[in-house]
Amino acid sequence: MSLFFYEQMSRLLGAGRTVVVATLVDSQGSTPRCFGAKMIVVDTGETLFTIGGGAFEALVIEGAREAIRQGRGFEKEYRFTEQGDNALGMVCGGTARVLFEVVRPPVPLFVFGGGHVGREVAYLGARLGFDVTVVDDRPRYLDPARYPEGVKLVPVAHDFSADLPEIPAGAYVAVLTRCHRTDLAAVRHSVGRGAAYVGLIGSRRKVATVLRRAEEMGTQSHALSEVHGPIGLPIGAETPEEIGVSVLAEMIAVKNASPVERAEPRVTPIARARRPRDP
Repeated sequence: MSLFFYEQMSRLLGAGRTVVVATLVDSQGSTPRCFGAKMIVVDTGETLFTIGGGAFEALVIEGAREAIRQGRGFEKEYRFTEQGDNALGMVCGGTARVLFEVVRPPVPLFVFGGGHVGREVAYLGARLGFDVTVVDDRPRYLDPARYPEGVKLVPVAHDFSADLPEIPAGAYVAVLTRCHRTDLAAVRHSVGRGAAYVGLIGSRRKVATVLRRAEEMGTQSHALSEVHGPIGLPIGAETPEEIGVSVLAEMIAVKNASPVERAEPRVTPIARARRPRDP
């Protein structure tokens, strides 16, 4: 496959598009293309390259759209015959098997706070394929040398009071700032925007305090109910590295809808905030 193919893939994924790569993985008899031929079908309906054209390609495009609807890939066989299962109404007599692979753009991960834990979360997030952005109001914590290549660094106003980046729908957010005041600003900015995950670091009491203050300042309780806190899966993590693992593990569980994420019943944050004796 040519470099141009992968350049087009990179362009589409960089633009936030979900694509399906349809690959001819087996063929017998008379078929329009040979093993390995590929085409790209974009979630917008756009197509690039070809694996045969005509009625065959029209059905492959529909198969790609079905893969996007299902959110998963599969294989399907097509017969270049007039009758029978998956027949194309053609007389060539061959068969072709197509692999449909769904390829999604990197998921945005916003790390509020570039301290010890924030740095580890950024490192692990980048290795796991997230599109990582670190946000901080302290220039020394936004030194590019502290992070892997490709991590975006966003300076904001003192105490996170302004210039915070927009949180797109489906993004993941880890609030790991230096104090309650900056955590409060980051949480209020992040909830209610359709994020897939918003996590807040700290003890149960600290999390409850931040959420209660956010509600008192006008943030809707249903938005605050999105917050995972204390952040991360309960694995007894202590070091920044271990905490980073627990945070990314919880994000992965949410992203993959894993039962691990629901293994331990969670008290809703607002309910927790209203329990004055919560430890």
